[in-house]
Amino acid sequence: MEQLGRTISIPELYSELTQEDPKLVSNFVPDKASGIQQRNDFLSGRIHNPDHYYNKLEMLDLDATRQHITEIDSEIASHDELNPKYANSYHEFIDRYMRQLDMMDVARQFKAAHADEERKVLKDEYTELNIELYGQPQESVYRSLIQEKLQKIEAKLLSESAQKIKKELLELVEYNPNTTPYERFTPTSETVEWMHDVVETLYGGVLSHIPEDQEVFTAPDVKAIFTEAIEEEFGEAARDWCVDIEPAKAVSVKTSEKRIVIPEDMNNATRDSVRKLMVHEVGVHVMRSIMGAQTDLLLLQSGLEPYYDAEEGLGVVMEQALEGKFSERGVDHYVTVGLAYFEQKDFRDVFETKWRLSLLEAIDESADVTEAAIEKAKGGAYSATMRIDRGTDELPWFKDLAYYNGAIDMWRHLETIRGDDLKFMFVLLGKADPSNVAHERIMYETKTI
Repeated sequence: MEQLGRTISIPELYSELTQEDPKLVSNFVPDKASGIQQRNDFLSGRIHNPDHYYNKLEMLDLDATRQHITEIDSEIASHDELNPKYANSYHEFIDRYMRQLDMMDVARQFKAAHADEERKVLKDEYTELNIELYGQPQESVYRSLIQEKLQKIEAKLLSESAQKIKKELLELVEYNPNTTPYERFTPTSETVEWMHDVVETLYGGVLSHIPEDQEVFTAPDVKAIFTEAIEEEFGEAARDWCVDIEPAKAVSVKTSEKRIVIPEDMNNATRDSVRKLMVHEVGVHVMRSIMGAQTDLLLLQSGLEPYYDAEEGLGVVMEQALEGKFSERGVDHYVTVGLAYFEQKDFRDVFETKWRLSLLEAIDESADVTEAAIEKAKGGAYSATMRIDRGTDELPWFKDLAYYNGAIDMWRHLETIRGDDLKFMFVLLGKADPSNVAHERIMYETKTI
């Protein structure tokens, strides 16, 4: 096809498009010096709330990126080789990119705004985009999760020093012991057992690359294991994938770059944690992308919209199925979002609630509260609050709701298809939501190339 002065195929256009991935996570990371300074000033009490400098966000030329994506959208939509059945899927994928760019634009404007009215308008715009992209937190779920935490604390026999901190906590968040419990979904033991058998069989190959006689692993160890597993288990289909060691907070898969990133400071990962990383990162994020690349719909490499909750949810499900035990994941993220969104707490008040909550959850009965325990709890609470408020330092980002919502949704779906091999095939066919009827129909229509 020749358009806009060039001849280019749909695969080339798709590759060009994915290079424009908005990368909210990396752009919502503050300048390193700013991050260290703000954390120190906040924890020492010199400032009420942090005010980070997001250097990557500031340097983005969002207008140029929008223009380029719009041009690619036009080229794909009018391309002679475009399968009409997939036209809407490409449009939805591109639309998500545009909304992510809009979200970064609004975040940047919000950071620079000072007038109350302007900030209110931008806050509303940010929240609307947040909900469109990541879904809206449910107040009934939030209330249930935090009340359950408070009930467990209330049932503890606490020392005098811990009782003092509990009193402070209950001045920050309401506890009602008479609240009617909200019934949250739990898969049956039969489904968990079925999935345990599935995972053991499905991932036996990649898991076999983890040495059985080694209990502690460093970043180079994990890189070598992942590289070997990908090369030997996926062969030529994974020829462009690589594993890198970089400064990072956690292991992550960058699908648009076909890379797995291992944190350089990973020094003592346990064998159990590496097994879970293998089924989550390689078995879901990498494998579903590779499987999607074997079809005639390129988007299955990156994700049919909406797919994010299902993607992260499946990663959690595979970890839990490997262990043979269900548990709610992402609860702390949900509570942090709820404190900011439903309680309208600012960064400081979320932090003050979080560190007391985590300390009292972790403390042994009758144990005195030590300064070391307080310092540890405050460090964790700062990181947890920063993770939710990153990008603006004030507005909660709903992205991490996916760990809770996605896992529950995927377990619920697996509950309905237990024992159906054909239905389960669509779970791994590509990056899509197998519980989404529209996605299922599209996957039925795809062809292997």
